[in-house]
Amino acid sequence: MIYLTTGANGAGKTLLTLKDVRAQQLKENRPVYYHGFDMDEAKAAEFGWQKFDPKDWQGLPDGSICIMDECQNEFPLRRSGSEVPEYVQAIAQHRRRRGFDFWMICPHPSLVDVFVRRLIDKPSWHRHLKRAFGADVVSVLRFSAPDMKCEEPGAGARGEVSMVGYPKEVYSWYRSASLHTGKRKIPRAVFVLAACAIAVPSALYFAITGVYKNATKQAKPATETIANVPGGNAPQNGRQVAQVMTAAEYVDHRTPRLKDFPQTAPAYDEVTKPTEAPYPAACVQMGKTCKCYTQQATLLQVSGAACLQIVQQGFFMDWKTAPRGEFSPRDRGDYRQGREGHQQPQQVAQLDPQRTVPVPSPAARPEPVQSQYLQGLAARNAQVRSSLTQ
Repeated sequence: MIYLTTGANGAGKTLLTLKDVRAQQLKENRPVYYHGFDMDEAKAAEFGWQKFDPKDWQGLPDGSICIMDECQNEFPLRRSGSEVPEYVQAIAQHRRRRGFDFWMICPHPSLVDVFVRRLIDKPSWHRHLKRAFGADVVSVLRFSAPDMKCEEPGAGARGEVSMVGYPKEVYSWYRSASLHTGKRKIPRAVFVLAACAIAVPSALYFAITGVYKNATKQAKPATETIANVPGGNAPQNGRQVAQVMTAAEYVDHRTPRLKDFPQTAPAYDEVTKPTEAPYPAACVQMGKTCKCYTQQATLLQVSGAACLQIVQQGFFMDWKTAPRGEFSPRDRGDYRQGREGHQQPQQVAQLDPQRTVPVPSPAARPEPVQSQYLQGLAARNAQVRSSLTQ
């Protein structure tokens, strides 16, 4: 395989290549040879890396991994029609058969011998590095074959683009030919965008705040005018003068609290106060089903056990002050007076000893309230059953 890495000075070409080669060596346990840069002697001994001459690469063991920095010096452009050097031509003939991998590094693919460039194709690749504003991160543009316009804007559309951070631990492995003296240069556009990100929200805030203050100031004189009118603060016809609402308050005042129920808006709180409580006016048991209905014939959500209990034992409403059919205390008092009036003895002149005045029998007592309610409940249950079976 041939892996070509290009980029400007300080882009991190050698840095990333050494990291990738070391990972490949640990994974595949293969010998590594390098050229074009100076390795730290301690690290080279630890890794087992050795220097080599690219022109003598054929003398290396099979399966070797070869790193060639500034490879344009060993594989330069040739004149058209000139003879291909033997060590260059051997790359096409023997690299696959002997299992060699070449990691080549140079500023641009156009500087490398055309013969070598044409050997780079899948699964080999070409990657171009672009450092982002001098930071410790680089943009990696990867192509399946050498891209001769890799440095131009928009070149990433022809390949794969990723952002990679610099492996700082690799800095101590080698001594680069060019010191990494690049300073971070943040474009002016970044500062402009940052300033806009701060200025625009601030301007919107002050604009909205100013509009709100003006609206509040305009609303205050109207309220003060009403207050200054004689009797303006005093209730008129038993009502206090309503405070002027803003447009937003007016909309909120008429927005329903529950969707699909407009009567839940705060504006209707005074006219929607409850005047009646729902109760099980009728409960019907049909087979395994038991349902209860309110006094308005709407379905009442109760448990099955409660429904069966109401069907069997009824339901007592203690908030009813004068249930239908119940005698009031006044009526009971009239009834007692009537009984007492009928039971008063009457003076009869010259009564015959054998004649007597019969005492009137007491009037029939009214039925208890509970029996009347049960009869009414049974009648309502029968009515609901008949409507459900129709």
